Amino acid sequence: MYKIRERWIPAYMKHLFSAYMTSSRKAEISHAFFKKALSPNNSFLDFVTRFDRTLSRVRYNELDLDLKDLNEKPALKTSYFMESAMSELYTQTIFYEFQEELFQNMAYVVTITHEDEHRCLYNVKRVKESGSRVCEVLVEKSSNYVSCSCKKFECDGIPCRHMLVYFTRMMQIVDLPNQYILRRWTKLAKAVRVIDDLGGAVQEICYTSLLVRRNSLFQLASNVIDDAVLTEDGTELLREALESTQKKLPVMNLGSEDGEGSAIQVHIPLDHSFKEPLQVRAKGCRKRLKRGKEKAAKKGRRCNGCGLTGQSHDKRNCPKLLNFSSQDVRLNDDDDDNIDYD
Repeated sequence: MYKIRERWIPAYMKHLFSAYMTSSRKAEISHAFFKKALSPNNSFLDFVTRFDRTLSRVRYNELDLDLKDLNEKPALKTSYFMESAMSELYTQTIFYEFQEELFQNMAYVVTITHEDEHRCLYNVKRVKESGSRVCEVLVEKSSNYVSCSCKKFECDGIPCRHMLVYFTRMMQIVDLPNQYILRRWTKLAKAVRVIDDLGGAVQEICYTSLLVRRNSLFQLASNVIDDAVLTEDGTELLREALESTQKKLPVMNLGSEDGEGSAIQVHIPLDHSFKEPLQVRAKGCRKRLKRGKEKAAKKGRRCNGCGLTGQSHDKRNCPKLLNFSSQDVRLNDDDDDNIDYD
């Protein structure tokens, strides 16, 4: 049972929200990230440089995905208004997960099995598929909260196909209720309010503002360039304005509060006196398992004539067999000489 724990442990963890993350995946992701920057031959300065470069690549990929979420629209599979609305709200990765659940709900039927003054119980089963698993959808009448026995919403934060069957068939709901939409899966997840430990200094942080400013400047620059290239004077005027702006930007980035900037030169010595840390073998790390061909190549060739391993000859040119054959030829020649033909 312990050896196959990855099969039965998730069944007892479905009621906990994990956001598609397992307990060991966080460590595996960090290990994979640091392996790109670590090497036994790197110095401490090289490690810092490679770490910054890898971190910049991760941030660039995140900005690239944010840009796609803002500008690209995913293809729709159904005519549900709910799918169109969630394509504008969810990020692309999460929307494709939701789209698959919404598309699959058309192959299910729902039947009521129990109802009282507090709750209703429905059975959701796939059509024309014998032996399929039946899921139970529970509806609390007091709070109007819907839950499913598969626990996909509790674990992943996305409504399952069984809940969507109830929403679209029984309730005829056009929009997905807000209580089943997690903010962390939406495009506005990075626009949050942060409060410090003392309860004051509320700060508005919006990471998508960089993309918004970039897109607006691109659109403005495109319109200005289209108008300026029509005449030579307009082209020259725009070139002078861009050159003047390019010279002012470094001063604004490096400047102090009073607007005056100063460049600070830092001397980095060529000979580093950093003490390299000792190499520690990670727990669970082992050598790569070699295949049969690699093991055979390491042992060397085996001669079927003499039976020795690691030799450069084989049975066709084995010296031992050649010596035996030459001795046999001499013996035959001696026997022929001793034959009396009288």
